[in-house]
Amino acid sequence: MASSLYASFVPSLLCALFVVCVLKFGHSKALTNVSCIGAEREALMKFKQNLTDPLRRLGSWTGEDCCKWEGVECSKETGHISKLDLHNPRVFDKCSLGGKMHPALNELKYLKYVDFSFNNFSTEKAQESFTSLQKLEYLNLSYAGFGPISNQLSNLSSLRFLDLSGWNSWEPSTRLENHLWLSTLSNLKYLDMSYVSLQNPKGWLSLIHMLSSLEFLIWRGCHLEDSSTSLPVNFTSLRFLDLSQNSMNSSITPWFQNFSKLEHLDLSNNDLQGMFPTVVLENNQGLRFLDVSSNGMEGEIPKNSSIFCNLQVLSLFSNKFSGGIFNTRDGAFICERSNLKIIIVSKNNFSGSLPNQFENFKDLEFLDLSRNSISGPIPATVGRLSSLRKLYLSFNKLSGNIPESIGQIFNLEEIDIGNNQLDGTVSELHFANLSSLIKLRFYSNELVINVSTSWVPPFQIQEILMSSCKVGPEFPNWLRTQRNILALNMSNASISDEVPHWLPDILSNIVLLDLSNNTLIGSVSRIIGKKMSLLTQVSLSGNNLSGEIPNSLCMSNELSFLDLSKNQLSGRLPQCWRKSRAILEWIALASNKLNGYIPDSLCHLEQLQVLDLHENGLNGVLPKCLPKLDLVILDLSDNQFTGRIPLFGNPRSYNIINLGRNYFTGDIPLQLCHLANLQYLSLKHNNLSGGIPHCFNNFSRMWANSTLYFRSIEGFSMMVDIKGTSLEFTRTLPYLFSIDLSSNALDGQIPEGLMMLAGLQNLNLSQNKLIGKIPLNIGNLRGLESLDLSNNMLSGEIPSSISNLDFLSYLNLSFNNLSGRVPSGNHLSTLDSQCTYCGNDGLCGAPLLKDCPGDKHDDMGRHDDHNRSEDESNQGDYVIVWFYSGLGPGFTVALMGFCSILHFKQSWRISYIRVVDRIIEKLLIARMITTLWFKRAFQCR
Repeated sequence: MASSLYASFVPSLLCALFVVCVLKFGHSKALTNVSCIGAEREALMKFKQNLTDPLRRLGSWTGEDCCKWEGVECSKETGHISKLDLHNPRVFDKCSLGGKMHPALNELKYLKYVDFSFNNFSTEKAQESFTSLQKLEYLNLSYAGFGPISNQLSNLSSLRFLDLSGWNSWEPSTRLENHLWLSTLSNLKYLDMSYVSLQNPKGWLSLIHMLSSLEFLIWRGCHLEDSSTSLPVNFTSLRFLDLSQNSMNSSITPWFQNFSKLEHLDLSNNDLQGMFPTVVLENNQGLRFLDVSSNGMEGEIPKNSSIFCNLQVLSLFSNKFSGGIFNTRDGAFICERSNLKIIIVSKNNFSGSLPNQFENFKDLEFLDLSRNSISGPIPATVGRLSSLRKLYLSFNKLSGNIPESIGQIFNLEEIDIGNNQLDGTVSELHFANLSSLIKLRFYSNELVINVSTSWVPPFQIQEILMSSCKVGPEFPNWLRTQRNILALNMSNASISDEVPHWLPDILSNIVLLDLSNNTLIGSVSRIIGKKMSLLTQVSLSGNNLSGEIPNSLCMSNELSFLDLSKNQLSGRLPQCWRKSRAILEWIALASNKLNGYIPDSLCHLEQLQVLDLHENGLNGVLPKCLPKLDLVILDLSDNQFTGRIPLFGNPRSYNIINLGRNYFTGDIPLQLCHLANLQYLSLKHNNLSGGIPHCFNNFSRMWANSTLYFRSIEGFSMMVDIKGTSLEFTRTLPYLFSIDLSSNALDGQIPEGLMMLAGLQNLNLSQNKLIGKIPLNIGNLRGLESLDLSNNMLSGEIPSSISNLDFLSYLNLSFNNLSGRVPSGNHLSTLDSQCTYCGNDGLCGAPLLKDCPGDKHDDMGRHDDHNRSEDESNQGDYVIVWFYSGLGPGFTVALMGFCSILHFKQSWRISYIRVVDRIIEKLLIARMITTLWFKRAFQCR
């Protein structure tokens, strides 16, 4: 962001300097009527003979008059060469000059201007070519391949312009071993040392203090460190300061207050902390450019908005600024007219509402307030921003309707209000005068797009992002008028319609297409035409599309993402990938009706990372070349594949392998153990036999304290059987560590190596033929949340270390041959134990009802306890004896009275007998229901 601001603003500031250079050094060849001096011509020829010139840029360097050679200018008064401009006009082209630089240039004593920028000269003794040029005022060696810069340039005492900048900060091509010699250049006004590696970056400030005439200073990406100093640093002449992309990680130091003529200040991409000193703005009323983006600065924007009146560019992107945006005194702007053209304050903590005085920003062209916490409505005055070209308000908390006045910003090219809480209807009036609009982003709001079927938009759009808006139920007919669409996202847009026949015609230039999660009807080939040569991403999942996968996808050489899952597609997989030059990284065809085998041609997609074919009718043996791909995710579950599991031998690949619910046979291949990055393995519901490999402990990503998570791939989801149920994992999938080998015919013992996977969260080995004991150190699996070993032939006691599994929320050990006491523990007691241990007749102890040998709960013990209780509370016993003594006679008298009434009163006797019969009948029914419930409760599988 800072570089784009720099590129847009610097030319205007350097324009004056350029004019001076042109007036002073530039002499048109038409006005040069003098001939070249012979000695200087010979010097140029020596200089040329060591150079490489692949495109013959120096082809004009022939003849006697060197003043007419390309890039050479002479003084019309003296005839001496005064300017040598050999800069590469095409920066990234092959026309750059190279080779060694001959020291014969020192013979051009009257040279004032040298520009060798954007070439590729040899670094060997290159600077010796300038050591005697005492009159040189302009030297541009930027991006020219020069190596270490020595103090030999200190002789150039007349220099006013020096540019030694390099390419980037990570691979500095230019090094400054000793920068003290720069202090001798007392006439220097312009100094650009961008991406020059400094040997002593701490002493840069004292050096600049000596350059009292300096007006332009650019030291971008030099790894400059903090320079807090008490020296009276003199910056009174400085107008342009760029210290971006350095290593300053403190607050802005006090010497910044010494500026008085500053017009451009760029401190972006450092690690500056604390409050921004507003005194810098107050002391520099001529400041036009301020960029402190990508730091850690905080605080609120000052309410004295007059200090921003003269600013043209304000960038606070990616900081911690808070408070209301555009804080004002008494709700009004002090500036009657703001000069701001660019405002970028995105990715901060600004809150409050948008100002209602947008009419003060007549010159505003770029407004980015995205990724804050701004709430409230979009004010209607936004329509008065007549110069506005780009409006970004996404990822805030804006609510209410979009004002119709936004349709009056006729210069508006891009609008992004996505991911807010906006609602209401968007009509044709919202686009009335937006003839310049090329990017429209309304995604993730509750907007209803309501335009007539005959509406013809005033724009030709390039990007339309309307996901989660109500566009349907009919397919938007106004798209038919658009011819420049590059990106179209109308996913989850309530479209329930047949795919129009004209759709492929308007998508001939499409790059990104997403119509997922609608109810589109028709064939895929009706959407993806044969002319989409630029298509890179396509998602049509979650529709009702039918037919076969079109072969035209193989012809899309730029295609990297393909998601056609959750449709009604049929037929076989395309076999045309062998001839394709596609760079596919993602193929998702899950939940369709595809059949047949996986073709070998799929292995020609060498960039493939995700292959998701689950829940189809695919069959046959997997191609042997498939495991050789550098896949990250492979999901072939819920198909009908047969044969053996392929030999996965690429240790760099595979984070997720899901081959569950197929018909694979044979052993689990040992080559799986080479996949150190594997964190999810499911081979459940197959016909696998043999033992569990002992080398599963090689899955180092599942070890304790592993922080290596694979990159979350947006949109990928997977159903996982865990904790006795099936759960869908999406964004949390990279943090799931699971092994599921259930429902096979695996035998042997549980390998001790599994106990090294302390990061494992889900382990399911149920429905197999495993024997032996549960490993004693199963408590090492500290991260385990779900453990299922049910329906095997395991024996012995349950290890006591299982009580160490503090995160365990699901445990199933049912239907084995386990014996002994069930381990106790505070955490184990919280588990739902209804069927955790059932089917193991040898187990005893709580929570089971079966007592273990040695447990004493007989009547004698209870009698002894009762006697001790009597000795301790005699008074309570006396009360109880008295109560029961009176209760016996009273009950006897009542019973005799009730029976006498029944004997003498026939109607009462008959009613009583009927009531007793009903009670007995209900008790019998209740007993039957209870018996059936207990039988079902103990049938756990």
